[in-house]
Amino acid sequence: MFKPFTSIDGQIALLQRRGVQTDKQTPVLLAREGYYAIVNGYKDPFLDAEASRKAGDDRYLSWTSFNGIYSLFLFDRKLRFLCLRTLTVAETLLRTACAYCFSASHRDETNAYLNPANYSDDPSKGGDVAYVISQLEKILHKSKTPPAHGGKEYLYHCTVAYDGEIPLWVMANDMMMGQVTSLFRAMTREDRGAVARYLEGLYNASHKHPITIEPHRIDSAYRRIKDFRNICAHDERLYCARPYGENNSFAQLVQDLRFVTTRVDYVEFLRQLRTLMSSIGMKLPRQASAVFSRMGFPNGISDVDACIDKATRL
Repeated sequence: MFKPFTSIDGQIALLQRRGVQTDKQTPVLLAREGYYAIVNGYKDPFLDAEASRKAGDDRYLSWTSFNGIYSLFLFDRKLRFLCLRTLTVAETLLRTACAYCFSASHRDETNAYLNPANYSDDPSKGGDVAYVISQLEKILHKSKTPPAHGGKEYLYHCTVAYDGEIPLWVMANDMMMGQVTSLFRAMTREDRGAVARYLEGLYNASHKHPITIEPHRIDSAYRRIKDFRNICAHDERLYCARPYGENNSFAQLVQDLRFVTTRVDYVEFLRQLRTLMSSIGMKLPRQASAVFSRMGFPNGISDVDACIDKATRL
């Protein structure tokens, strides 16, 4: 076997053999959360690179405790909880904007979202167009299922009351984040521009200084928002995540969120982020700089302070 089964006692013995201090709570935490999720997920800032190289397996810095690794695990969990709230709001915004702008552009056609002619004619967007239509067709098919048999009440109501005509703003409530971002990519240039102006108007209504938001900026931002939302929703490691490369850090996500939240909500998000980082900085003073650097904040909390200062002046 690649990784043979190891009992909780065996896991503790392995940690101690590799230089990790344990206590009476260690077996309880391992039983509740799992060795892989805690240790394999959050060991990196605690490893002694030279000793590990010589030993041929993991060796830890002399002061490493299981509680320290677990503290980083908990920090990342709280970070996911914090981000998921804001990312959900960002997802709702794009869903609402796309449904509104597409429907306004094709208001006289029944279920216009099923017509390929209503989407971009750019050959490079053909995959997105086909995917979006196929997903909307699936939602339409599910709409025929009564709520008593697991169907969605709001979809079934439209199917029954309006002879199968379901507006996109209703359909959109059953679309997942990836489907919504594909919808935005598949829309015509004019409709994508309308979505950009929609988001721009909301931003400018919330902030002191107006800006211009281009469709390509929405594309890049929501690609990250989608990826990081999935990380949060699936309980994966967040603080050091780099989906699609080193430029897609947590810090870059923080910058993206500025365009898709109100100024008040964004500042509150940043302040809660600062509180979390301050807490882990006090619990893990030796590892904090490495953790913050992997988040994309090389100067640590001062980088977040700079974001807060900028956000309060926007």
